[in-house]
Amino acid sequence: MRSIKFNLSTVNASAWDGAVTLTEAYLTENLKANQLLERLPEGFSGERRATCQSLFLGALRHGHRVQHALQPFIRQKPRALIEAIFLVAGFEILSSPAEKHPQIVHHAVERSKSQAAQSESGLLNAVLRKLPKALDATHPSNRPDAHFSTPKWLFKRWNKEFGPPTAIKLMEWNQRIPATYLKLYETPIELPKGLESTQWDQFYKVSADASWKEDLHPLLNKGNAYVKDPSTRLAPALLAPKKGEDVLDLCAAPGGKAYDIAHLMQLEGHIVALDLPGNRIQRLSENLEHLATASLQCTILEGDLLELDAAAFEEQGLPVQYDAVMLDAPCSNTGVIQRRTDVKWRLRGKDVSNCAFLQKQLLAAASLCVKPGGRLVYSTCSIETDENQEVVDAFLRSAVGERFSLKDSAISLPWETGHDGAGAFLLIAEASIG
Repeated sequence: MRSIKFNLSTVNASAWDGAVTLTEAYLTENLKANQLLERLPEGFSGERRATCQSLFLGALRHGHRVQHALQPFIRQKPRALIEAIFLVAGFEILSSPAEKHPQIVHHAVERSKSQAAQSESGLLNAVLRKLPKALDATHPSNRPDAHFSTPKWLFKRWNKEFGPPTAIKLMEWNQRIPATYLKLYETPIELPKGLESTQWDQFYKVSADASWKEDLHPLLNKGNAYVKDPSTRLAPALLAPKKGEDVLDLCAAPGGKAYDIAHLMQLEGHIVALDLPGNRIQRLSENLEHLATASLQCTILEGDLLELDAAAFEEQGLPVQYDAVMLDAPCSNTGVIQRRTDVKWRLRGKDVSNCAFLQKQLLAAASLCVKPGGRLVYSTCSIETDENQEVVDAFLRSAVGERFSLKDSAISLPWETGHDGAGAFLLIAEASIG
């Protein structure tokens, strides 16, 4: 297929065209939703870009429900373009009153005529007219997975782990539009317009009337703020880094937790941030530049935690062991599906066990970097027990984990906390003897 930029480079390309193009690309390319949004042309801006993004993410958020409703009317899977039109139009139908449904159907058919074959236009017209009634037929009482647009295997998993009522609460939570939060590290004398106080200290909800250009970007550019969910406070709070300590931040990119660590250290000490070589290192470097001061040293170490040895640290004049180590491990992301709605499209059943296998390896490797008496925090943005408590339990039973004990933990279940899901565990290393 042609590039997104090429497809949408004309002034006649509408927000709807953009949403269909992005959805088609999502169905055919191995890219995440945010990566595709970054491919929109620079001229595709303002209200057109905002509407396009809303339609695209809405198509993904409600796509499984639309696919379920389409099943009785489609004998064979349509090509990606046609499926993308169904998904975007299906979201429009779900988010609009019944009197607008004929207009949505007509618009979708007309806009697609230049790209779809005549037979496909006929299919679109016939099926889209039946879609509103089919979408209404899905209900939490008969098909909760379809109604809340959740893969059936994932619903079964949550049903088993949390019980039916809670699984429904979780799926309902995931279907809501996520709030945007700004964490302020230095509260200005006058709070910028569009920031609303929350129950979480230093976290402010960004309202629709906030001016990013005039009020929020200046705070972000100075390093005085960071866009992040309140769930991100849990792991740094457990680690509780102190002034003057050596702290190792593993899987550190793009640098959000380093911000919290640095300010808890009162910008005094040494942070070593490690992550795999790649594009994310540039963002990590930019963020750490905001933090570095005469009293706070920030160092980036590129490499694979599972392959690093003491020599890799020593070659750069870095400590081999640290007072505090943060391991924010790669995970299934099941705690952040509301915010990253395409997770439920990418995730497969085996991914949870695969993540847990890797997490156990990473935790064992991270533990070797902790000083006697030091602290290690293991965290994920998953709500799966397999990736949280079971990983920690397995570590504590292992030979390398024998010198550690579990001191504290914090679990965020979104339907209870009102923010993203997460798990964080504080492990304390035994002090050296003699």
